[in-house]
Amino acid sequence: MKKQRLLKTLLVAASLFTGVSAWADAGDVTTNADIDFSGSITETNPYTITGTVGSMTWTNQWSMTPNITDGVLRFGNFNGGVVELQNNTIKNKDIVTIKCEMAFGKLSGKHVGFDLKDTEGNTILTQWFDAYNGDFDDANPLGLNWNKMYRGSNTVIPERCVYFTITLNYAANTITTNTKCYLEGTGKAATDGEFVVALPSAKPLGSFVLQGNINNADRYHTFDNLKITTTEGDYTTATAGYTVNWKCGDDIVKTDDTRSGDVDAVISLLPADIANFTESEQRYIYVDDDASTKTIADDGSTVVTVNVRKAVKYSYTITSSYSGNTLAWSTSGSVWEDQNTVNYQIPRFQAYNDATLVEAPYGSNGDLGKSVTVTSDAFVSDVEYNATSITDLYQLSEAEDLGTGLATNGTTFTSRVSNKTIIYGASGKLLSLAPGKYIFTLGAIGGDGSNHVVAYTVSAGATEIISGNCTANALTLLPSAEFTLYETTDITFTCSDPATGRGIDLVYIQKTGDITEVPVTISAAGMATYVPGVNLDFTGTDIAAYTAEVTDKGVCTLTEIKKVPAGTPVLLIGTTDDIPVAATTDAVGTNNLVAGTGAAVATEDGEGNTNMILNNIGGNVGFYFAADNTVASNRAYLHFASTLAPDAVVGGSRMTMVFGDDMTTDINAVESAKTIDGIYNLAGQRVAQPTRGLYIMNGKKFVVK
Repeated sequence: MKKQRLLKTLLVAASLFTGVSAWADAGDVTTNADIDFSGSITETNPYTITGTVGSMTWTNQWSMTPNITDGVLRFGNFNGGVVELQNNTIKNKDIVTIKCEMAFGKLSGKHVGFDLKDTEGNTILTQWFDAYNGDFDDANPLGLNWNKMYRGSNTVIPERCVYFTITLNYAANTITTNTKCYLEGTGKAATDGEFVVALPSAKPLGSFVLQGNINNADRYHTFDNLKITTTEGDYTTATAGYTVNWKCGDDIVKTDDTRSGDVDAVISLLPADIANFTESEQRYIYVDDDASTKTIADDGSTVVTVNVRKAVKYSYTITSSYSGNTLAWSTSGSVWEDQNTVNYQIPRFQAYNDATLVEAPYGSNGDLGKSVTVTSDAFVSDVEYNATSITDLYQLSEAEDLGTGLATNGTTFTSRVSNKTIIYGASGKLLSLAPGKYIFTLGAIGGDGSNHVVAYTVSAGATEIISGNCTANALTLLPSAEFTLYETTDITFTCSDPATGRGIDLVYIQKTGDITEVPVTISAAGMATYVPGVNLDFTGTDIAAYTAEVTDKGVCTLTEIKKVPAGTPVLLIGTTDDIPVAATTDAVGTNNLVAGTGAAVATEDGEGNTNMILNNIGGNVGFYFAADNTVASNRAYLHFASTLAPDAVVGGSRMTMVFGDDMTTDINAVESAKTIDGIYNLAGQRVAQPTRGLYIMNGKKFVVK
């Protein structure tokens, strides 16, 4: 005892130089924080309110500026209102008391709470709660069952206040809470609740962190009167250090820092001491300890041993099936035996036999998140999928797997979308579809509450096939009616209100049939270029198809082809007709016709080649030099060596050939290759631009009327 008195005397003497008491008598109270919210808040973010002792600082996550009303703090969503403790010299026998008064105006499902953190930032206690409804729940420190709280209003209502006192007793290693709640509409306090739980850490309290969860500009939580004090413990009894070791067999796997307690006292371990833990990537399971047989020796030699064993890892596989048949999706991994709950996400839809769409079992709100308890090694669990009426499935894709190049992101409602990821944007291309008959279904999630409407349109080329709204946080399916494509076509979408938290989750496509014929339209000029999306058979139709080869300067040879392979650019001569799909195709010889891409085509390509497009200039239909003309993907242009480019000029535009009024019949009657090498009058003179009269081309007469 003399040694202790001497130490105390030295500390008091030292305090004369610092101006701060370095030793307090047992029972002395020091205020660490005292904020009654009667002052004002700084007007800039981060915000600060200063109290009698200490201050609270926080960063708002939303646009709602916190304010003080009648001495009560009103706030919405914010990221941690932190109160750093002042005069913070909490020791192992001290008692810390936290007193608060609160009231809440809230939306259903929105709540407020706080964290108590130690000096190293570890959480000592977490509590979420709202206005009380008369139901205590001893499963949490304050005893508040916030899942049963009343739905609040926008106004601060005293009858909904929650008052509580939290006592952290570092000598007894306990947290004791006394909670008084006022029932809504009665003005009377409910029966006080007192709850005691173990203190999880011996490290002293470092901060109080207030958390809010509401994002409506006219709705606020309220908070009032925070006071944190420290009561000095009794340090007159001699103390000494002791050590805690964790042993697995003969090996010490973890050693605790030396602790201190009263000499000759029986040692009590903290809950964290007998909890399972991971050290150097190995999990250990608590077996027993000898703490109750040990007292603290005055020489600091006492060692408490906590015996542990190595935890076992369980491997697991989760499969999916339909009607006893295994589906593609599965997941696997391993877990420690004491951490054996596996949470996983299943796809909303899967393909069975590559043609049938089957649907996952999900909750009433569309939740796709599942969990399973792994009870042994090599554990297997299966998710049974349900049947749907869709048996003509053509494609099923997660949106993020479509390769759109659009941004991807998670959503607040990750348990309700497949793979937790969506794509979002104002517009974009989803995919391309080959010719055929289809029904297209878009799967989108609103991600912003049932009152928020997001409109989607989906188009196949220039034709709108879907127009619908997504108004919920669950997956919304927007199907099209059946539509027909005669060529490979881009499927695009627009979104009225894109955001990172809402967007497209998946698409699935039914192919309801193949096309048997394609309507081919030719203008009154009687000629057109065309690139078929499927094999076509022009035999016996009102249209003749030709490939084109530039064989000499200004000379183009047309070769008729009956059964045209898909993707082959041709020149068509005739009148509009429905062309049957061909089962087989003819061989394609040299062809200087090139399919367009939807981009502009210049006269010269910079590599010594010339481009010419089919055009009608002054009633003269022919191939004219391109001048940055756009050529669609189902149309074509001539592409050939510039040395073969023609010199003739018609109306100021050079051209390779001109077709007169009677030429259609003439060419259709020719079975072999046709060479157009110029137009002559009856005197044998070559003419560049025929006017009214009789002319000769390829040995045949034709009339320009």
